[in-house]
Formats: sequence, C-alpha cells, structure tokens
Amino acid sequence: MVTTHHTIEDQALFPRLRQADPRLRPVVDRLEQEHHVIHEVLEGVDKALVAYVGAPDGLAELRAAVNLLTDALLSHLSYEERELVEPLARLGVS
Repeated sequence: MVTTHHTIEDQALFPRLRQADPRLRPVVDRLEQEHHVIHEVLEGVDKALVAYVGAPDGLAELRAAVNLLTDALLSHLSYEERELVEPLARLGVS
C-alpha cells in the first residue's frame, strides 16, 4: 500500500503540484527523496521477515526494522500533511 501511494504521488500528484506552484518544488523534492528512503526501510522489513521465518530467534531484528519503518512513516506523513494540506486545498489539486 505504501509503495502504491508513493508511486501515485511521484507520477501524478507531484508533477501537478510543481506545475501549479513552483514554490512547492523544495517540499516535493524532499518528499520524493523520503519515498526512496522509505522504500529502503521497507526492504529492510522484508529482509527481517524472511530472516525471522528462517530463524525465529530474530524477533529483535524484526521489531527494530518495524520500529524504524514506523518512525520513518510517521515523520514523512507528518511533514507531508503539514506542507501540503493548504496548497492542495488552495490549488484544487487532488
């Protein structure tokens, strides 16, 4: 779901925001970069899950990977909401 959400933003929403208001470029650039970071974190969760299935004593590593994902997503979504709610409403971009 996260990958689908980010793909839609990267391919449809962000280009429209850049065109509608060039002042949003730094915000959109940061959000795109964070998408790459979150993708890597998701890959880490996947690897931790695979390792846990193979060796159930890896629960601590799995928890750490999920905690990192939680922190990354909460930070990302908070920034996204803070920076884009007003422009999305003002510009009528959805």
